[in-house]
Amino acid sequence: MSLRKSFKIISVVLLLLGFATLEPVWNMSRVSFAAPANSYKITRNTLDHLQREGFTKALTGMFVPMLDKTYQNRKDFLDAFPIFLGPEQREIIIRYASTEQIKIQADEFSSDLNENAAVFRGNVKGFIPRENIELTTAKLRLVSGPDSDFEKLIGEGGVQVKQWDREVRSDYAVYTQIDLEITDADSAAAKKIRAPKQTMELQGNVLMKATQGTVRSDTVLLDLLRQHATLEGQDSSKEGRIRVEANLSELETSRGNQDSATQETGDETQPISEPRKVILLASRAVLDNFKHQAMFEGDVEMERTPDNLYIHAGKITLRLSELQELQSIQAEQEVCFEQPGRVAKANRASFDEISQTILLEGDAEVQSGKFHLQGTTINLYLDVNKGVAQGANKAPIQMTILGAQSPSIFKCR
Repeated sequence: MSLRKSFKIISVVLLLLGFATLEPVWNMSRVSFAAPANSYKITRNTLDHLQREGFTKALTGMFVPMLDKTYQNRKDFLDAFPIFLGPEQREIIIRYASTEQIKIQADEFSSDLNENAAVFRGNVKGFIPRENIELTTAKLRLVSGPDSDFEKLIGEGGVQVKQWDREVRSDYAVYTQIDLEITDADSAAAKKIRAPKQTMELQGNVLMKATQGTVRSDTVLLDLLRQHATLEGQDSSKEGRIRVEANLSELETSRGNQDSATQETGDETQPISEPRKVILLASRAVLDNFKHQAMFEGDVEMERTPDNLYIHAGKITLRLSELQELQSIQAEQEVCFEQPGRVAKANRASFDEISQTILLEGDAEVQSGKFHLQGTTINLYLDVNKGVAQGANKAPIQMTILGAQSPSIFKCR
């Protein structure tokens, strides 16, 4: 089966980290313990949440003209609806469109007006209705700038955040937001303009999980504006490295359910196949959603089942399309990979998902059945059964025919 259709590692990570679907949710400097008057605004997030509540794409699509418009009271908001809805549906939309801020309860609360800070201690629980987010921790500290241009949320002691089927846990978490200062370009103060910043840092026993997969790491630094993430493992051991596990079948099922909501097909029910998974271990990872790229380095191991493709390298880079479908895998630094009936190694290996080929470069070796191939560059088909190899740019290949009982010349693990 083509990797290009099913390999969506970055989709799982971005889903868990909330890049694709979460807009800024905390706005902690706007948390007023004397609650401000409520208003209503529909965002892309609102439409996503409504679909999770059972609204069809066709129905949520009717609310697109209302996107990002603020309505100061309930009546104006309801009057702007493009279609008449029953009371239950109206209340669901109101819940996810309400700009009501986070609700926090705790055993103890203290504040420092001089530092513009508030501290909650003991069984701290927070809830953001409009994003369906629940937060629990032992201690929560809120700090904001005097003009609401800066805010920081610090959670300590078993931080846990839940949203729908997603859950994130860590020992420590820091959310920071710095807004762009608006000043007169002709004034001297213009030199002090700060670029906007929105980051989330998670430290210690970080676990992110959803039905589509899990991510384990020691630290995670998210740049929400740049849609960029850096993950670091605790050490180079198998237990200390980053671990990403993607349930590809779940991703395809989710996409299939979304597609079936917009079109009917006459296809018969397909037989249930063995679940497809990808497990990836690395010491460090850098994910860039804008560049559609995921880079893993430091004793990297990648394994896909049930077709049993295993790759080991010092560095592996995944390049994806805008639809998060894999286009290529670039493996570097003592590369070794295994497939049923074939094992190969080289200084570099490029897996092209468009042409379904593999290019080995630098001290390349392949053992497939009774054949042992060696060369500076070797081209292979990704499909082992094709069994065709050739040199790149007429580079020579040395082939040795092994005996039927010959042991493996080398192994990857």
